[in-house]
Amino acid sequence: GETIGVLYLMFISSGCRTGEAKLTKGFNLAARFIIHTVGPKYKSRYRTAAESSLYSCYRNVLQLAKEQTMCSVGFCVINSLKRCYPLEDATHIALRTVRRFLEIHGETLEKVVFAVSELEEATYQKLMPLYFPRSLEEEIQSLPCLPADIGNAEGEPVVPERQIRITEKPGVPDDASDEEGLEADLSFIGSHAFARMEGDVDKQRRLILQGQLSEAALQKQHQRNYNRWLCQARAEDLSDIASLKALYQTGVDNCGHTVMVVVGRNIPVTLIDMEKALLYFIHVMDHIAVKEYVLVYFHTLTNDYNQLDSNFLKKLYDVVDIKYKRNLKALYFVHPTFRSKVSAWFFTTFTISGLKDKIRYVESLQQLFTAIPPEQIDLPPFVLEYDARENGPYYSSYPPSPDL
Repeated sequence: GETIGVLYLMFISSGCRTGEAKLTKGFNLAARFIIHTVGPKYKSRYRTAAESSLYSCYRNVLQLAKEQTMCSVGFCVINSLKRCYPLEDATHIALRTVRRFLEIHGETLEKVVFAVSELEEATYQKLMPLYFPRSLEEEIQSLPCLPADIGNAEGEPVVPERQIRITEKPGVPDDASDEEGLEADLSFIGSHAFARMEGDVDKQRRLILQGQLSEAALQKQHQRNYNRWLCQARAEDLSDIASLKALYQTGVDNCGHTVMVVVGRNIPVTLIDMEKALLYFIHVMDHIAVKEYVLVYFHTLTNDYNQLDSNFLKKLYDVVDIKYKRNLKALYFVHPTFRSKVSAWFFTTFTISGLKDKIRYVESLQQLFTAIPPEQIDLPPFVLEYDARENGPYYSSYPPSPDL
């Protein structure tokens, strides 16, 4: 009787198309409702359509659950082997869509359950920490494993070449203010599926050159640019830059701020791709910069082959997100030379603003240890040797150092 009832209700509701979701009573099941949906068939040449349809399945089920004020919802694996959908790709879409929905409508659902088979369980256990980390440590470990394409604010797959560009509004007089028109366009941008709509890109570039773009519009454009760099950083193979061990996280300072170390001597500027170095910096620092942090730069024993030129530093400063600048509490410049102090003064005075007051010149490790406890920072061996030679030993035994 239950099966006949379900089929009847589905029949009177004109069936269910791929990506749609329909609601029926729960009948004799231990649930108030059953939500039915139809997953897509997968063919590699129609991958984009399949991704969008599978996203719609999960999204529409969650939307119905929200509309019916359900406290919990259980998902089977909507894609199936019979429909040839790659399990790992489909799992990314499932977890991403649920995560994005809960970020926006989390107050409406108390529990989401994934009912999987033994064949699917290993994949879900592998990918679940990427979208639902149980601790900060697990989140940090999972970040590099996130795919480059994580969809928009709703989790919907994004195809850049199919994004909509809003052109000039018809009927607007030519003498209307360009800036007012652009602000009006941007004021309607929200977190829905069309959140990536932009005003006329050519007009925005012209306004930038003329210095007429509003502050809000500049910030939005900068954020979009940074997000492109971040996606590229997550997708690129940066193992050759990582092997230099020129940038790494260590402990915390006396105020509890995360300590990041930059070793100047380990940066062979003339031998590496500096754009990849910039990508690696973004890849490592993106999740660090969400909270307050300090940078320790060891200028110890650097030479002309390790000098980062001002053009690269300005590009890095211009590209990174505002959180990098806002949450940087101090930059400890260890073992500076007279030449490096002069260069830093000119750079922070005439090229960029906002960094000059955060620089602390540190002549010895003893001075550094007044701000960062020695057990909270991993020191390269050559830094220890240089400091002992120049300033005399400070501790009878220094904290252990990484193999740099």
